[in-house]
Amino acid sequence: AQDKPNFAGKWRTVGSFTSWTITVEGSKMTVTMTIAGNSDSTVYLLDGTPSVKTIDGPNGPMEQVYTSAWEGDVLVTTITAPTMTRIERRSIEADGTMKVNTTLTMLQGKPAPPAPPGAGQQVLKRVE
Repeated sequence: AQDKPNFAGKWRTVGSFTSWTITVEGSKMTVTMTIAGNSDSTVYLLDGTPSVKTIDGPNGPMEQVYTSAWEGDVLVTTITAPTMTRIERRSIEADGTMKVNTTLTMLQGKPAPPAPPGAGQQVLKRVE
């Protein structure tokens, strides 16, 4: 079995003040995004167990369910909410950067339109 990539550390996108701090404890990965001093954390359970996050939506609180699975050395997370489904593919590239591709697959029960080229892709560099 190949080793799974270690996403732990502090990450930034080039030219951005936004940072991501990732901690991994056993099968629990916590991603904390900080923008302008405001932080928000999301828990990913790496063993396939769904994780629920409640966010403030336009019509009140809304649940998002994060379900992660490994496809080789890529962590694939399906995020479902009442109005959308998106898929996030997280990997570590050969140069040590972390690539996160996000695809919206359903929007209000209908297939989402294709994203413009390059949309939904982030490349992050480890800063700590």
